[in-house]
Amino acid sequence: VIVFCLCNVESKPSQVERIINGQNARPKQFPYQVGYDIEINKQWIPMCGGTIIGKRTILTAAHCLDGKTSERIKIYLGAVDKSNSTETGQQIVIVEAGSYVIHEEWDLCEIVNDIALIKLPTDLEFNQYIQPAKLPEPNSPYADTNAIVSGWGKVNGGFFPSHLQYMNVITLSNKDCESLKDSNKKFYSHWLCTLSNVSGACFGDSGSPLAERNPDGSSTVIGIASFVSSTSCPVNSLNFFTRVSYFLTWIAQNTNE
Repeated sequence: VIVFCLCNVESKPSQVERIINGQNARPKQFPYQVGYDIEINKQWIPMCGGTIIGKRTILTAAHCLDGKTSERIKIYLGAVDKSNSTETGQQIVIVEAGSYVIHEEWDLCEIVNDIALIKLPTDLEFNQYIQPAKLPEPNSPYADTNAIVSGWGKVNGGFFPSHLQYMNVITLSNKDCESLKDSNKKFYSHWLCTLSNVSGACFGDSGSPLAERNPDGSSTVIGIASFVSSTSCPVNSLNFFTRVSYFLTWIAQNTNE
């Protein structure tokens, strides 16, 4: 898909597609995590990640689905190893073309309002492998928060793993994020940033969750992997997520549950 927009290509951030130096996830560790493929020319192409937030709703990034109006979506639920169709707990749901909502003010050039919802055809049956993440409290800052990012993004060597990866990160305040970002790019308060302190670490794959673990063992999704500040992933590169707490009203308006 070719998208044309009036933006500076050289300064345009890179969409997230890597978890480098991550760890292998365990079964049931991230029951809210999904991965999905898009059907293109009758072939399933790995696309993005997402978060279960309801019985019929997957939270993901707008840039993953922009322009994909005629393609079906294959969603992997309860999976750790996507290549193992007999894996205990794994389910696959096929969603017909157009079964999603993209934020009406999504902007590819500025990468703002990078949020979308995939609508499932039937209710999910929750179990120990498949569970929704909680939504955050309104206007929660989530500065200096211990969080976890997970997904099937590229790993060392540049290949897509079949095994779910994760990494522990710490979020930044908006003030710190703005001071560290490229000075030529406008900062938006609905971004949520993490900073890599490991060489070659680019956290997450597009659309996948940035989550906080709660004392009761549940998880709250606080961010959606959106873009990174550098394609080479050096030490101290910024990783940008869509701040979920900023979009709670939009999510409620577009969720029929």
